[in-house]
Amino acid sequence: MAANLIQAHEKIKGMEWDFSYASTESPIRTKFHIPKKGKDPFRHLIRDYMTMEAEKDDRQYGFLDGAVRMNNPNQAEERWVEVMKAFTAVFPYPEYTAIKLMGALITAVNNQELRQGYLAQMLDEIRHYQQQLALGRYYLKHYHDPAGFDIPMKALGNNLLGTAVRGVAESFLACDPIEGAISLQVMGATTFTNPVFVSVPKAAAANGDHAVPSVFLSIQSDESRHMANGYATLVTLLGDDRNVPLIQQVLDKHFWRFSRFVDSAVALLTEYFTVHKIEPYVDLWKHWVIEDWVNSYIGKLEKFGIKPPRFLEEDAKHLQWMSHTTAMFVYASWPLMFWRFDPPNERDIEWFEKHYTGWHTYYGKFWENYNQMTDPDAGMLPLKLFPTIPPVCQVCLLPCIYPRPDISTARIREHNGRKIAFCSEACEWTFNLEPRRYQSYVHLYEKFDGWNLADVIRYLGYIRPDGKTLIAQPSLRRDCRMWTIDDIERVGYEIKNPLEHNV
Repeated sequence: MAANLIQAHEKIKGMEWDFSYASTESPIRTKFHIPKKGKDPFRHLIRDYMTMEAEKDDRQYGFLDGAVRMNNPNQAEERWVEVMKAFTAVFPYPEYTAIKLMGALITAVNNQELRQGYLAQMLDEIRHYQQQLALGRYYLKHYHDPAGFDIPMKALGNNLLGTAVRGVAESFLACDPIEGAISLQVMGATTFTNPVFVSVPKAAAANGDHAVPSVFLSIQSDESRHMANGYATLVTLLGDDRNVPLIQQVLDKHFWRFSRFVDSAVALLTEYFTVHKIEPYVDLWKHWVIEDWVNSYIGKLEKFGIKPPRFLEEDAKHLQWMSHTTAMFVYASWPLMFWRFDPPNERDIEWFEKHYTGWHTYYGKFWENYNQMTDPDAGMLPLKLFPTIPPVCQVCLLPCIYPRPDISTARIREHNGRKIAFCSEACEWTFNLEPRRYQSYVHLYEKFDGWNLADVIRYLGYIRPDGKTLIAQPSLRRDCRMWTIDDIERVGYEIKNPLEHNV
């Protein structure tokens, strides 16, 4: 059978032909030099592909039906399921842009072997988009507090974290299509899907949620094809020495873009929104990124002139404190989110100090104050703990507070008469490569400068159907009432763009 499949695949490749009755020139151009012959390592045949995917869908959707019957959405840890309101909203963005990128690649690349792989990946990305929407619908219909699950796309549109998600996803399209392929297939699929699609399901299972593993491990089984597509694309490109410096610049830029968001998001998810924790994210990162990708994958390409990403060492340094710094920022901004929070308890704090020595010295005071501000009758917001909110990076769209607020690597400069901020040397370097691409990003503090916090929440739509209770809450406490928009009005907090008021 294997020999027959190989023969069939070779025969199909031979069925392409040139024609003269229409222009064959692609409207989508690439600066990379692409040989006409390449290699499709999976030897994709669409008939066999569809049979395999249909079997996986039967298993996944059958499990979700069974999970409903077992009331799994309400048996999992509440702290975990609440953050799924954000998690399930995040992924349709990159999946949709990945679909469009595959179409652009099929148009731009005159290489039938690579096109076969891109076609199968496009079908994968469509499937993943549908799976993730179905997962959000599963929680929406069956979780006891659906508020937040009912507005995923709208909720993430202007969210402090949502703009960062969109920035990463749009990077697949706002560039050369081959650069987009390397970004998606080499950086996204090969380097970072294991930390996301393996670590997160592992954390979900540890916290009683079996829907996430069912969906995301099914997705991850497709990612092996996307990894193969990325490797096939790289190997084909490396057949022309002119591509080597272009490839290196793409790896340098997109490794940082991906690591900035994925590292902070997955570390936050698996360390702060779990009751039962798996290993520290810094250890997962060393395994998946350093051992598997840098030492093995990139190591094999060094003979062609490819080196590890330029900012790898800086990323490793930031990782020690990244999840804790992100958590402090996200929890402090809870009224601008769309899920209920559960602050660290004594057991969590003990775990943090054990695995991140010095945690209490740098973050302990914030959490002591936070726990005194969860009752709306106290009339206090954690945002008021800070003399100023941090500016947002013009490239990665994350706050300029890394690796820790006291040793921030932020820098501020003027560009075309406008003050802009960067969280790091790497983001500033990336901006300088393509300033026209990044200069138009408008972050939440800039958009809502001078607005009352209550009006921003109304605009974002983060209010429950009763018209007054906030979707977000600072804790899962049952001994106090939930915050309302009237409580936020009484606090009287005004959003101020820190680049205009504090710099």
